[in-house]
Amino acid sequence: MDFGIKDYSLLDDIGPEKIIVIRNPSTDLNAVLVIDNSAYGIPAGGVRLAPDISIDEIIRLSRAMSLKFCAYRLKIGGAKAGIWGDPLDKERKDTLLTGFAKATEPFIKNDVYYPGPDMGTNDNDLFKMFSVMGVPNLAPKKIGLFKERIPVEELFTGYGVSSCLEIIYNNIDKLSKLRRDPNKKPKVILEGFGKVGTALAMSLKEKGFLLTGISTLNGAIYDEDGLNIDELLRLKLEFGDDLVNQYENKNLTKVPKEKLFELSSEFKTDFIIPGARPDVIHKGNVEKINAIALVPAANIPYEKGTTKILAEKGIIAFPDFVANAGEVLAVLVNKVAKNADEIFEYINSKISEKTFQVIQAANDKGMSPYDYAVEDALNELKKKIKRKANLIEKLNKRFK
Repeated sequence: MDFGIKDYSLLDDIGPEKIIVIRNPSTDLNAVLVIDNSAYGIPAGGVRLAPDISIDEIIRLSRAMSLKFCAYRLKIGGAKAGIWGDPLDKERKDTLLTGFAKATEPFIKNDVYYPGPDMGTNDNDLFKMFSVMGVPNLAPKKIGLFKERIPVEELFTGYGVSSCLEIIYNNIDKLSKLRRDPNKKPKVILEGFGKVGTALAMSLKEKGFLLTGISTLNGAIYDEDGLNIDELLRLKLEFGDDLVNQYENKNLTKVPKEKLFELSSEFKTDFIIPGARPDVIHKGNVEKINAIALVPAANIPYEKGTTKILAEKGIIAFPDFVANAGEVLAVLVNKVAKNADEIFEYINSKISEKTFQVIQAANDKGMSPYDYAVEDALNELKKKIKRKANLIEKLNKRFK
């Protein structure tokens, strides 16, 4: 297993504070825990389990968590963990999670890190981890409510992204030379149709957006007249990722999943929602993308340098850490909300408010929304870092 960092520019004056490599040769556990920064609060971030992660990816994801928490002024630090493994191998996955739980137990019990679900893991996995550590009471609590047979916990990120997208659409004149046509439904291409993708589809339908393209691990489908969202949801329950091969329509276009975004250069597309792995917007496809805006449901979707290219093309690259904050916002309000509707309302209000603030401030400063949001979040974090440095200096002088 290669734990080497490829891009040392990821190590800067913000963090990471800690990069903890975890190995257990007897169980073939290979994992990494990255604490980006603790100045803003106890670091938190999901546990990602996949066969092809890299340490650079986990470092970048931990920074994305710092930016997300600082953007929303949530007193939490940024972190992320990664485990190399196949999430579809249930028996092997359980062994890896048990080993990872024991290895990180001192950090979690001493408030150095708080884990959450991420790609390849879910709430049940987190409950298992906390149970292995003997503290099941610390596991994320399930609400026990459903919307169209889907647990509401699985909908928060997707509904949050759609709230962000709606605000962007309603304020497009501040961001782009392009104009919306009020007589036509805005067309959306969505990458991924898992937990977040299905929630997004449901919310886009409620808001009157037209979902024209989706992808799963098994491929991508497109219909410029709009896909039948109810049928997609039904097929998802029955066939999982193979829904793209089961969906039928005479006007359907099928392409490899990697080509989904490039359809925007052939068919009119208003919004693209990256919703899968990092760097899906890269040097190989960015010139073939044509839309009003990209509104990410996934973290770190932009390869280095692509946000600048998109800006030069007049395409809005909205910050992922603003758009996809629904789940972390839900965790904060869950304990005081009377019901799921209150949680959805809270997520919608916070993301809508922040999206509008980013749009307005970026417009006033002549910056791209992405650059403004990064600058704003880092400025907030640097204030806390300075206070922490001052405290260390005082302690140093006191004990000379």
